[in-house]
Amino acid sequence: NSNSNNNIMDGVAAIRGYLDRIVSGDGKCRGMKVLLLDASTTQTVACVYSQTEILGKEVYLVSRLDGTQNPNLVENSLSSSSSPSNNSPSKNAPSSPSHMKAVCFVRPTDVNVGLIVRELAQPRFS
Repeated sequence: NSNSNNNIMDGVAAIRGYLDRIVSGDGKCRGMKVLLLDASTTQTVACVYSQTEILGKEVYLVSRLDGTQNPNLVENSLSSSSSPSNNSPSKNAPSSPSHMKAVCFVRPTDVNVGLIVRELAQPRFS
């Protein structure tokens, strides 16, 4: 039945559409930006987008909200030359992305809420 095929949701297309809305937003986040992810959403994004495709969405850096990196997703991270950052990056660092806006794609967990609160209290990005 062709009708039942129309009702089957394409998971990859759904996630891509959701991410497209996140990174394009309401137009307030134009230009190059940072995409902040958690452990789970890092894996999800890696499954549906290549690094080149993400860059095409004006996402210059993909970073973990908890400060760890996934080398399979982040090939050219600005923070890869420094130690894992539980501390705020130096404002004098030449490659600091602090001028860039950030968008978050994380699961709604207590841990992630705490990490977002920490990020807002000591922002690494604008």
